[in-house]
Amino acid sequence: MNTNKEDLKLTAVLFRAMQHIQWMITKDIESHGLNTTEFGTLEMLYNKGSRTIQTISKRLLMANSSMTYTIDKLEKKKFVIRTKDDKDRRNTEIALTDLGKNYIENVMVKHQETLRELYKILSEEEKLVLIDLMKKLGYYVEKLNEDAK
Repeated sequence: MNTNKEDLKLTAVLFRAMQHIQWMITKDIESHGLNTTEFGTLEMLYNKGSRTIQTISKRLLMANSSMTYTIDKLEKKKFVIRTKDDKDRRNTEIALTDLGKNYIENVMVKHQETLRELYKILSEEEKLVLIDLMKKLGYYVEKLNEDAK
């Protein structure tokens, strides 16, 4: 098997960078009393509006059962509410409460500071190039995964 050295190096560099980035982001999110799934849920609802549990779990790459547990926790904190879809009673919409909206707005301000610190080594142009390259790679690998199913 002939594996290009750059392929191995790229994989190692991607994994190493992601581990460090993930650690910093997780530490930041947990400092606000949330886990990453709770944060992702609140952030999605804040930016996209109410969604079904299935939509949220698909976006966050989680099982519906795990997502239900997360929604239960956020509901106990009074950050979200569940409402039945009038058109299809099997669907439950999840929406932010005013408390949840205010909370995630405050967290996002502080979280943006963390992200700015993480990526300040990159110029705006480098960020855009990296975004394009990672999207290109991500979509390609996603298609490979779908084809392999």
